[in-house]
Amino acid sequence: MNIGYLIRVAPELVDNVPRDVESYTQIHAEQNGFYAEGDIEKIRNVDAFIVSMEPVNEQILAAAGELKIVQRLGVGYETIDLEATARRQIPACNIEGVNKEAVAEHNMAMILSLSKRLPQASAYTQKSDWASARTLTRNTFELKGRTLGIIGFGNTGSALAKRAHAFEMNIIYSEIRDVNADVAGQLGAKLVSRDVLLRTANIVCICTDLNDTSRNMIDAGAIALMQPDTTFLCCARGGIVDEDALAIALQKGQLSQAGIDVFETEPINPNSPLIGIPNCLLTAHVAGVTHPTAMRTWEWAHENVRSVVVKGERPRWIRNGV
Repeated sequence: MNIGYLIRVAPELVDNVPRDVESYTQIHAEQNGFYAEGDIEKIRNVDAFIVSMEPVNEQILAAAGELKIVQRLGVGYETIDLEATARRQIPACNIEGVNKEAVAEHNMAMILSLSKRLPQASAYTQKSDWASARTLTRNTFELKGRTLGIIGFGNTGSALAKRAHAFEMNIIYSEIRDVNADVAGQLGAKLVSRDVLLRTANIVCICTDLNDTSRNMIDAGAIALMQPDTTFLCCARGGIVDEDALAIALQKGQLSQAGIDVFETEPINPNSPLIGIPNCLLTAHVAGVTHPTAMRTWEWAHENVRSVVVKGERPRWIRNGV
């Protein structure tokens, strides 16, 4: 196999290239979203792209005449031009469910941290400000009996619901597809409209992918539907949340607090409106990243590529209809 790795930063790449990869190259796009001519020359004979968050566009597809599969190294696939790959009859694939447990646990960790105001409590205690740390308990709460609203009840959303159920939370969810209804029934989770969810949930968690329906879904209008004591979380994809509107809501007390792992621009812009807001817990798009998850992701990606390039079989998780 000859693989082109479209990855900007991957210090572990060498350790994860399997022995049956005969040759490989690593490239990434420039700031304008296009690839340098020198990099384009490197991928003309590759059998497959394994992609992190780099764009798979007309420029690079036109150059890779031997390409047989585009494989996303993870769940999201919004950087892949699905129409362009479909026109060439090249399957574009993600890896469904590979990190659902990790993301669900990260969401749950954020919920627990925010419910007890742990970031602020740690900061005060580190400064030996015992009184201020204890004063935070006025705004802490238990999860039992609280209503968790999950937008998107796929792999991650349903995995989060299972964890929330163990804390005796009430669970409501909104979903545009007919998925995991059996899980919802087992957990007593109720399907409601998105507006009803936003109005009634104490904790709102985004677990959907980024698509035409979800892009900028949580804007000023959606935020206005939530109660001022709402805790909001998004560990799904940047671009779903209007970050400016969220920052204003947090600063004005229109929302109680938030936990955000994904951003419109990544790495996060130093001028992001969310930086410096004390009631906003930020992490660096790591919700789905653990050592076991990373190893599993590399393994599944290469196996899916191998199924096409070596075995001549149909791959799993095709997202462009080929």
